[in-house]
Amino acid sequence: GISLTAALAVTANVARAAVIIDPVYDASFSGNANFAALQATVNDAISIYATSLANNLTIPITFKLDPSVSGAQSSFLVSNFSFNSYLNKLTLSATTADDATALASIGSGPNDPVLGKSTLSVPVTLAYALGLRSTPLSSFGTVSFNTSLFETNPAGFAGVIQHEINEVLGTASNLPNGGGTLPSAIRPVDLFRYTSAGARSFDLNNSSDSANKAFFRLGPTSPNLQEWNNLPNGGDYGDWAANGSFPASAQDYAGNPAVARNMTAGGAELVLLDVIGYNAASVPEPREMAWLSGLALMAFAGWRRLKS
Repeated sequence: GISLTAALAVTANVARAAVIIDPVYDASFSGNANFAALQATVNDAISIYATSLANNLTIPITFKLDPSVSGAQSSFLVSNFSFNSYLNKLTLSATTADDATALASIGSGPNDPVLGKSTLSVPVTLAYALGLRSTPLSSFGTVSFNTSLFETNPAGFAGVIQHEINEVLGTASNLPNGGGTLPSAIRPVDLFRYTSAGARSFDLNNSSDSANKAFFRLGPTSPNLQEWNNLPNGGDYGDWAANGSFPASAQDYAGNPAVARNMTAGGAELVLLDVIGYNAASVPEPREMAWLSGLALMAFAGWRRLKS
């Protein structure tokens, strides 16, 4: 019969690629009484990336306790690339129907379809995922949070972690928080800001007019998948509006802290990550699932024989 070791080796050979978030804990965690619980929550939060994104990547991200942070925040580097180089890599990485729809709305370059500029600002994590950057980093970004955020609501903390990780991965808009000066370049997510009428939206709503809405959609006639936070309220323009128009989600600007807002398979955040350049994981075919189940049973039978 097949041994457990042999079965695991075969299973490893058929395992698909995945995005592995590698948590690096800052020295600020030293001696923290909640470290084990925080670590377990981080591990729970990062598991969805490995099951939902199929790039062969390990992304180290630093986690830091910072009492000066009122809630949680992310920090990461960005680099400028020609829009054409990004578009070429994005086209090569397209694997889903959503990718095809998104690419059809972006056009053929050489300038972006939003501001008409030849340069794009790309978070380094996304640049690395696409192959625009070949050199890895010891940490691709930092997620900082105040421990009170966890202590008052441990059940909802996984969604907070996912929110900040998404920004490190590339979901942050280049529109400045709370308004200011319109930037001279967009980020990849800004390709997917549309008005309800289907026109592109990339502006600073300094009037605080709640009627000035922007939606995440894959193209001008595609359905609205979420509503962007489009007000100068101090929040990120890359967050969801969280006004009740769509279900509560990890990328919400604000919300009831007692409500868990973890990402779910097929949710808007994962669709966004897919269309900006990551690869969505495919669901195994039924025959493949049956074969893997049979392999697992064979491995278990071999293990039992070894035990007896």
